Amino acid sequence: MIERADLQAAAEAGVIAPDRVEPLLAFLAARGAPQAAVMGEEDLRFIRNFHDVFLAIGIVLLAAGLAGGIASAIEQAPPELDPALILGGCLGAAAVLWVLAEFFSRRRRLFLPSIALCVAIAMFVAFVGAWLGQGAQPIVDALRPDHEFRLMGPQAVLPFGLLAAGLAAGAFYARFRLPFALGLSCALLAVLPAFTLALIAPSWTPYLTAPLALLAGAALFALGVWFDVRDPERRTRLSDNGFWLHLAAAPLLLNGALRLVTPGGLLMDHAARSADGEGAPVLSAALTLLIVAVLGFVSVLINRRALIVSALVTTGIAIGMLMAATGLGTGALLAGTLVTLGGFVLVLGASWHGIRRVLLGWVKPQGVWTRIFPPEAAA
Repeated sequence: MIERADLQAAAEAGVIAPDRVEPLLAFLAARGAPQAAVMGEEDLRFIRNFHDVFLAIGIVLLAAGLAGGIASAIEQAPPELDPALILGGCLGAAAVLWVLAEFFSRRRRLFLPSIALCVAIAMFVAFVGAWLGQGAQPIVDALRPDHEFRLMGPQAVLPFGLLAAGLAAGAFYARFRLPFALGLSCALLAVLPAFTLALIAPSWTPYLTAPLALLAGAALFALGVWFDVRDPERRTRLSDNGFWLHLAAAPLLLNGALRLVTPGGLLMDHAARSADGEGAPVLSAALTLLIVAVLGFVSVLINRRALIVSALVTTGIAIGMLMAATGLGTGALLAGTLVTLGGFVLVLGASWHGIRRVLLGWVKPQGVWTRIFPPEAAA
């Protein structure tokens, strides 16, 4: 059977165009298994071998060296040269990395090195955006009500850095079609409204952060599902786009929901104030596990383990809080939490397809719902 690596090697040798690798792979897979209208196993296509890791390490070291060189030049140069060094240095470093991306990303299609290049370019462009954002401080002060305090330091320029980094990652995706770049761009732009709100109207931030997080997570999730619908068998780059979007959506959905319904959140604030010191953490942990269970249910339905993975840390904390209420010692508490969490992941992973067959027995073999919730093959 022809593998992805074979087609990528053919593209590197000039036998086929690089943008025909994914369509040809999907075509050959369909011919080889026409009856397999079933989801795949979410193959991780961003790493192929240790050579990719080796190159990614080199890119990280190069980017760190460029950043260190720029910082050193700024420290030694007169202050009046800082703007030129920041703009010229960061944009120059981003340009050097972009040239490398033309070779490693566009020509050789090496995904892990491309991820490293995308992150490094976004970071250098973010510094440029943050520096330029300092010039917008008078405009921000004019928009902010008189009673609001003046933001200073990194918090004041963070939205500008996020915007610049998001646009840079979006440009990287437009040029090189790297799924990770799409996920990074959408994630950065999705959280931008919350940070902009904190910049313009800090007093409103505690009340609107949770709804904004939920909306951002829902938007990323919906976009991920849209890509999944276009590739229900998880065979092309569209599926990879959906993977990174779901990975970015889960923390926003989870944290937004927790801020709304757990003690200290908007909907449970009164309950938290009236609860005793021991009851509130237990209630918070129980509600956390309930939200994680709902998220897990959805992830099983759409066959996306990325949603569960993003929630593991929060799930472990909630389990630990519940166990702490029983009076366990520190060692027993840590061991119990890890055993419970690990057992949950193993049981869910081992029975994943069986659970999906049970839950999706009602899904008909045609229609858009089959693309959103692809059925499992018979055991």
